[in-house]
Amino acid sequence: MLTTGSIRLLFRNRQLLWFPLLTGLVMISSLVATLYLQFISGTALFLGTDLATAAGSVVIRHGSLPWVALTFITGLFSTLLTYYILAALIVCVSGISSGRTATVTNGLVQARHYLYPLFCWAAVWALVGTLVSFFMTPPAMTSAPGNLGMIYGIIAVTACINILTLFVIPLLVLAGVGLATAVPGSLSLLRRVWAETIVCFILYVLILVIVVVTSLIPLVVVGFSSGSALAAGAVVGASMLVMLLLIFISSTVMGITITGLYFYGKTGTLPPVFEGKQTGSEYA
Repeated sequence: MLTTGSIRLLFRNRQLLWFPLLTGLVMISSLVATLYLQFISGTALFLGTDLATAAGSVVIRHGSLPWVALTFITGLFSTLLTYYILAALIVCVSGISSGRTATVTNGLVQARHYLYPLFCWAAVWALVGTLVSFFMTPPAMTSAPGNLGMIYGIIAVTACINILTLFVIPLLVLAGVGLATAVPGSLSLLRRVWAETIVCFILYVLILVIVVVTSLIPLVVVGFSSGSALAAGAVVGASMLVMLLLIFISSTVMGITITGLYFYGKTGTLPPVFEGKQTGSEYA
């Protein structure tokens, strides 16, 4: 299966494990920047909590022009880096699938050729993220059902657009097309492989749940059976670390899977490397 083949490809080509590290650094930086922006704007750090600054300590009011500008710039920077890393991963996976030697450094260098369309696509999503952040305020989340419906509708629409544009970056990198061609091209590819896409991501979620449960049960049993507050705290910390590692690695596996789906949608067959066959380019 493509999902398990993507996992095998990642761990057979262990240098690709640099990509989860790079993605993790971007995710953490983005989270820190977002939380800091919410902190200085006096909004809740996490929806549904009262973890916010006092009213007198607000530096930038939520919804003000400086807030919009900072939110957009922060989103643009983190999204562009994420797409750049994904483009580099796609370059590496494409090289491995073709039997060529692929290195992370070469992937990052080659990704520079697609910087402009990646920037444009990142700008689109940064704008979407800014609009969503503008409406998803703590008062809106706790007010009338109509507001809640609007917010959940925004989330649903955003998720649908993400799915429909799943192959935009592979098309930008592997087909060398422009953004105006990549967006409708993604829709066309999704029509060909929609069933395979659903199966891949269902299996992906099942595997992730199994790994999470398998890894956390021993920690919970050992930590909380001891009756020690220190041990319980250590379990919570270790659990969070495990979850972060899984998120970082799973983001890379998803990138590999999307690349495989792109190949399958274009040719009707998977490259042998996704089926566990050697190509001569794997490295330890």
